[in-house]
This record gives sequence, structure tokens and C-alpha cells, in this order.
Amino acid sequence: MSVSAASAPTRRERGSLALLYLDIVLVLLVAAPALAAGAPALGYTVGAVAWIVLRFVSVAAEKRFENEPDLRRRLGFGVASSLARVWILACAIMIVGVTASRPDGLTAALVIFGAFSVYFVRKALVHRTQSRSTTR
Repeated sequence: MSVSAASAPTRRERGSLALLYLDIVLVLLVAAPALAAGAPALGYTVGAVAWIVLRFVSVAAEKRFENEPDLRRRLGFGVASSLARVWILACAIMIVGVTASRPDGLTAALVIFGAFSVYFVRKALVHRTQSRSTTR
């Protein structure tokens, strides 16, 4: 069997895909050095898994929302999913902090905070460049 060149992703598509999920890429890349430096493994794992799973759930939800013709419903779905995501992440941090140890909870919180910071900055930059390109 041969694979056509049209079906293979181009270098630019792979690069934009990596930028789209930069937060997840960094969570995975930072895992080895963080664990080698002594970060609690359970806390890092809980934070990373919670972030990655909820990030993919939010991507699926966003795709579903963009087909909603009613703006109020689309905004309502977006706000509800964002709030649910925050609560689930907060619960993951508290559960690991209470059931395991406080350093595990702190590590989970730092992983989630770092991933969210990267996600937020990337999303703001994308929004800014998109708004500039539509005004020209």
C-alpha cells in the first residue's frame, strides 16, 4: 500500500498542530525534568492527566458549540463548560492534596496553572492576530 502525499500532513500543518496544543506539549516535555528534580510523581501525574483530559473535552465541546446558530446558547454553553472545567480541575487538586499529601496537591496546582498560562497566552495571541487580519 502506498500513502499519497496529499494525505500526509505538511510540515506547516504539523507545526500549527503543535502550537494549537502547546500547553499539552509543554506539560509532557517538562514532566521528566520536573520529576528528576524531585517533584511529587502523583501530584504531577494527577495535574497533567486532569489538564490533558479536560483540554481534549473542551476542544470537542468547542467544535460542538461552533455549529450552534443561536449566539446566546453558544455563549451559554461556552461559559458553562469553562466553569465546569475550572471546578473539575480544582477538585482534582484538592482531592490529591487531601488524600495523598500537600506537596502532591501543590504540584498538581502548579502543573495546571502552568498549562493554563501557556494556553491563555496562546489563545490571546491567536485572537489578536485573527482580529488584526480581519480588520485589514
